[in-house]
Amino acid sequence: MESKVCLDEGEVYIKKYKVRKSGREGRTLETSIPRLTFEREARKRGLSIEEALEELEAVWRFNDFDGLYLNFERRDP
Repeated sequence: MESKVCLDEGEVYIKKYKVRKSGREGRTLETSIPRLTFEREARKRGLSIEEALEELEAVWRFNDFDGLYLNFERRDP
């Protein structure tokens, strides 16, 4: 699967969030995501927020490019 994400800074929402240490010895980092993004994903899938919290997981894609790409996918049973 190949796709390209291009952002026009004038056309996107920009929010800044703190990054926190978590997990054993701070080996994992956590940050928040805007609730609006999750609500929008739940609506697109016909789910309530509560259902989406149970059924979806956040999936980060990253490699040797700048930044991260986040989307939501159904959890594996």
